[in-house]
Amino acid sequence: YGLELSDFKGIDDPDAGKKKWNLPENSQLAVTFSDLSETQEILHLLAGFEKVAVKKPSSYLLIIGNGPLYKEVEYEILQKALGSRALLLGAIPEDQALDLVGISDVYINLSSRTTGFETSLIEAMAQKKVIIGSEVSPISHIIEDGVDGFLLRPADRESLSSLLIEIFSGVIPT
Repeated sequence: YGLELSDFKGIDDPDAGKKKWNLPENSQLAVTFSDLSETQEILHLLAGFEKVAVKKPSSYLLIIGNGPLYKEVEYEILQKALGSRALLLGAIPEDQALDLVGISDVYINLSSRTTGFETSLIEAMAQKKVIIGSEVSPISHIIEDGVDGFLLRPADRESLSSLLIEIFSGVIPT
């Protein structure tokens, strides 16, 4: 895509980055971005992550973004067995958002409305994060399933749960 990847620098000290966000040093993080204008993609993600939160107590889901359905998503997080393990961070400055990508283990974008060329995706790929994308979005033209990342149906909560548990268990290296 004509990018100079040397401009993308990783996080020097991920544990310090986690501490800055009040996350345990040994935590495993999945990060996603949303404009919260449609809740289905986030609701599927939350339902899938619920199993992960139970089986992998050190896992966290970071949701970055703001939009008209923020309160509805916040309510869903409170209704699920997620406790403080799914964090709805709202709108944050781009440098902070990219720092969160840097300290995360997994980057998730299950939206079918993506362009596939978001800054956060490029940053996650440059930092060699595990990418989970939607098989029905333009990301599927960038990511080869099982090679560059993983492609799932956005509503396939079971596959998402299983995949995240495998990643956080070390079965799939990060």
